[in-house]
Amino acid sequence: MKNILLPTVLLVCFAISLQAQSIDDKSYSISAIKSQKMAEAPKKVFIKTFKIYYQLIAEAEEKVYGGRQFGGGSYTGDATARMAVGVEGLDPEDLQQLTNDVYNDYIANLEKLGLQVLTAKDVETEFFEEWERIDGPHMNQEQLEGSLMVVPEGFSYYVKKITKKGKEKTGGFMSGVTNINGSTVSEFATSAYGPIPKLSSELEDAIVVEVALNVPSIYLDPKSKLGTAKIKGGAYLRLEQGKASYISGKLGKPGVASPNTMVEMMLSKAIQINGVFPASDFKVVATKSRTTVPSYAPFFTVEDKTVELTNVIECDAEVYKSKVSEVAKEFLALSVNKLNEGMQGEKVK
Repeated sequence: MKNILLPTVLLVCFAISLQAQSIDDKSYSISAIKSQKMAEAPKKVFIKTFKIYYQLIAEAEEKVYGGRQFGGGSYTGDATARMAVGVEGLDPEDLQQLTNDVYNDYIANLEKLGLQVLTAKDVETEFFEEWERIDGPHMNQEQLEGSLMVVPEGFSYYVKKITKKGKEKTGGFMSGVTNINGSTVSEFATSAYGPIPKLSSELEDAIVVEVALNVPSIYLDPKSKLGTAKIKGGAYLRLEQGKASYISGKLGKPGVASPNTMVEMMLSKAIQINGVFPASDFKVVATKSRTTVPSYAPFFTVEDKTVELTNVIECDAEVYKSKVSEVAKEFLALSVNKLNEGMQGEKVK
């Protein structure tokens, strides 16, 4: 199939000025492959992925198993502590508006560099034959446990398949290597080695972009000691994972495809977002039940003690959107500046 790239307007190139300064250079890492050659790449970017995960609920369980105690005659049951903490004050519409705002700011920054921005609706290529196109706005609550995945309005992307449980699969050499909240996600693994260089090659070496952000709101800390299971938890809003990857071209070497040039920015340290949730600390504790039985008793019953506690953390939606937007925009603007350095023929580091 012939590859088609539909034109958009090109703007004059200049760097992005950063207003906020929450993210220092020790909070992220840069992976670069011949970044100076980004200056030779076409002034076109194809955004393959743009998604933000917002954590809305977190659950944890800690269990201590019982049984006959050392020395005999005394038995304990199991002790299980469970905690579920949910976010109140946010509606899906709030998160969609937030995602749209972050995306539109990002697109504007790319266009300020004179880049033509393309998404799935703008291209046709053999790479995506038999894939399914999804047009934003779009949400998926199955992709990451406890989180809502939000895709912006005006953005289109392809998925290889959607499982019966609703998870979107996009394939890839490094898929499923990152564990977040008990789930495996591929978005935060490097894009350097796998299908992206081949895709760029099919798109006439257009810069292929992958963006993913993860914004948890809750922390849970389960522990067990001396027959007691306990969980502590509370509000902890932060940008936990962030990735912005820019790849152009494919080296003509045999084996796993690698980029002709790449600039990839990964968050390496969580960025705490203050001023949204009131300080909160929750705790649940479960202790083993104990019974003493005659040594001759062949059968006995010990009650398992389970404690369940559900808590909520509340926020003002407008404050949440403002604070999260600020940090997300800063991360992406930093990544665009790194891309610009490569486009100017500089070594990115």
